[in-house]
Amino acid sequence: MTLRDRLLEQARRGRTWQEIGRDNGIPAGQAYLIVTGRPADGSDALGPEYLDALGDLLMHGSQALSNPPTEVPTERDDVDEWLVARARADAAMQEAASRRTAEPPPIHDDSDSDDVVDVLGHQHNQVKFLMEQLEAIPGVRVGGSAEDQQRRVSVLDMMRVRLSQHESMEEGYFWPAVREHLEDGEQLAASAEEQEQQGKDLLQALDGMAGDEDEFDELVEQLVLALRTHVNYEDSVFLRVKEQMPEDVRADVGSTIKKKVGRAPTRPHPHAPTGSKAGARIAAAGAAPLDKARDAVGKRPAQRKGKEE
Repeated sequence: MTLRDRLLEQARRGRTWQEIGRDNGIPAGQAYLIVTGRPADGSDALGPEYLDALGDLLMHGSQALSNPPTEVPTERDDVDEWLVARARADAAMQEAASRRTAEPPPIHDDSDSDDVVDVLGHQHNQVKFLMEQLEAIPGVRVGGSAEDQQRRVSVLDMMRVRLSQHESMEEGYFWPAVREHLEDGEQLAASAEEQEQQGKDLLQALDGMAGDEDEFDELVEQLVLALRTHVNYEDSVFLRVKEQMPEDVRADVGSTIKKKVGRAPTRPHPHAPTGSKAGARIAAAGAAPLDKARDAVGKRPAQRKGKEE
């Protein structure tokens, strides 16, 4: 029996060209060529003698045989190992890596506007900067290392500091101004403070967690979603503030926040009063010294600036 006869017999038994090629140690397109006498180029322009002799074997096009699917690997373990080894051997790269932290770019007060929308917008940008870094570090559920989890805990604590200061300033100075100067300011401020309460509760739940628990990843996902929703909401309020709040009021509130933010609480206080200018300011004044004392006595993760222990 010739090779063609053997291949033809296999084809008539219902074997695919790929299976025939694999069984005989040849490409599927070559098996097709041997049986039909035509290249597997997708044209399948066969004469009557082939159609009469081969029948159903030619009912399907041969394009897939002439252009078989290929897989181009996007990574290789040996290449990854080589890159890691090269990076570890590069003293300049190691020194640069040791200096790099997760610290957001500084806010240059000298050149920035005092407009409260600009001031709070800069604070949003710092939180977004940290949030992007937090999401870029693999969590425990996707195979992140112990060092990765320590970095995530540190970046999250950096966010905790900035969010606590930011929201304290908003509750004491920005939202009272919104209530006073915007037509529906009471409702806008109440909705914002409700969202901020959710963020405080999540930050409080995450406090003290080691980062190597599934629950940590789940709470971080909830926090990131809540923050994105809240920032988008505040951005919409900022547009109303620009339209309805007098420029001198915006500048006065912004200037006050810039002066006082460094003395604001550095931890969330979910049970502190909100909704009242006096209550929020009194709560912040009482909580801030206690937070500063705790920060000075204990070594909180934020002090590592996004690095592992």
